[in-house]
Order: sequence, then structure tokens, then C-alpha cells
Amino acid sequence: MWQTRLATASLLLVVAHALNCPENYHEIGSGCVLAPAERLPALEAQSLCHDLQGELATLDRCDIFTDAVHYLEETGAMYNSYWIRGTYSVTRDEWQWRDGSVVAMGAPFWGTAGGGNWEPYGGDCAAIFNGDNPYMGAFGCIAEFLHICEGPPTAEGHCNLPFTAVGSQCLSFDSSARQTWEASRNICQADGGDLVTFDNCEQFGVVANYILEQDLQHMTVYWVGGYLVDETNNYFWLNNSSIPMGLPYWGQYLFENLGTLLPDNPTVERCLELGYEYRHRFNDLDCLELRRPLCMASPVE
Repeated sequence: MWQTRLATASLLLVVAHALNCPENYHEIGSGCVLAPAERLPALEAQSLCHDLQGELATLDRCDIFTDAVHYLEETGAMYNSYWIRGTYSVTRDEWQWRDGSVVAMGAPFWGTAGGGNWEPYGGDCAAIFNGDNPYMGAFGCIAEFLHICEGPPTAEGHCNLPFTAVGSQCLSFDSSARQTWEASRNICQADGGDLVTFDNCEQFGVVANYILEQDLQHMTVYWVGGYLVDETNNYFWLNNSSIPMGLPYWGQYLFENLGTLLPDNPTVERCLELGYEYRHRFNDLDCLELRRPLCMASPVE
């Protein structure tokens, strides 16, 4: 049965913790898989992943990497090669995943090339499996391989109106008049939710892409559930977890100090927005400024 699926569709992984696998996906321990088979160059494989509402897979954790490899072994697919998301950055002289994080070198992910050289060796795009080598290797991006796509998890249960399922969350993109951060939070709570928070980069990316795909960018700016704690210069979510600084969450200065990442004014700007001019990345802002609320609620069983 799995062999048939592998012959008809590309492999998609999603982190599945307490979440349901999306339609047509199948659970494999650390994630969910959907299995298609088209040999494409790396960039075309990435485009096909987008068509399937996913991305080329980021196998940056041992559990995800191991489950993916074991799945391919069990289905007899290990003699093919599969594109994943690792690419070489000439400007930074390092290998990167999709979110800009560095691909760790050596064990446990990379294999050896012909002649015993440690991978990456001889290409700018990463794939796993080449012949009987199950580890990562570097290949020319124009090679035509199968591919592994990573898709967003879906919310367990369903979302009550006005919320809709976006990745692993139930969200409401309120189109009412702009409000202060506190007033926006009150609007979310009146609907049984709160301002949105993000506990992983994957879901953050899903929401940012959803805004573009649904043509919601005309609403330009949203309040989210992040704020600066007094005298700490550290930003926190409403559940008191810390908000990572730097890439890939925060936007960049638009004019002076171009290339420098926000936040830039913690003495005044103590609340968090997703700003259109920052490509819907985080920006610190005065909490009395007016923005639309981006609300989330728990799925209904």
C-alpha cells in the first residue's frame, strides 16, 4: 500500500504532535506524510511543494530526519534521491535551511561523497539518498530528483466562526476599525480568543503566507500577542514564553541603518505588530497606535 502511494504522489512531512494530519497525509511518528513521485530540478520541486501548500522539507532535527529515512527504507524507496530544503549561500559561505538557520555540518546528517570526502561536496542543493547512501549530500540544483515537501499541520477539531483554520491555529483576521493593542486584545477575548502568538517558525511562516495568498495584505498591519516586559528589554508572548530575537521573525529598518533588524525603540514601542512594510514580520510599536487585531482561539473538539 505504501509503495503504491509513493509511486503516485511526493513525500510531505509536518510536525504532528497533538495535531491531526491534513487531508491525504499519513502519520509517521514525528510528522505526517503524503507520498507523490515527480523527478524535477530543485527549484521546480520547491514550486510544486508550494502548489501542495508546503515547502521543501527542513530535516534539521534528528527525529524528523530519522523518521523520514526509515520511512523511505521501509517503502523500498531508498535507491532514489530526494531534494530537501538545504541550500548553499554564497554571500554567507554556509549552508542554510529555508528559515535562514545554519545547516549543521558533519554527523549526524551529512554522508560521504565518492572518494571518501565528507559531504557537502560538489553542489549547491541538498538531497538525501543517492544509491544506498541514506545521508545528506550536495548536488547540482539542475539534477532531476524526487523531493520531500514539508506541509503545515492542521488544527485538531474545528474552528468556530469567526475563526478559520490556518495551519495549526484557529485565526480571525478582524477587518473592523483599527484599535489600540489593549482594545484589540479585548475584541479577541470577546470572541473567545486572544491576540495570536507563535510558538514555532513553521506556523509563523504559514500565517505570513496565508495573508498574501488570501489577499489580506491590504489590511496592512495587525496587532499580535507580544509585548515588552518592563525594564528587561525582552519581548514575551501572552503565555509568558520569550520571543526569539533576530532572524527569521523580525523585520528590517527601511531607511537609515538598512539591514539592521528590529526592534529599535524599547523605551516607547512596547507592543508587537505584523507590518506590511516589513513583509509581515515583527515590528515594535507604541501600544497606543491603531492596528487591526489578529486573533486566535483553541480548536473545538
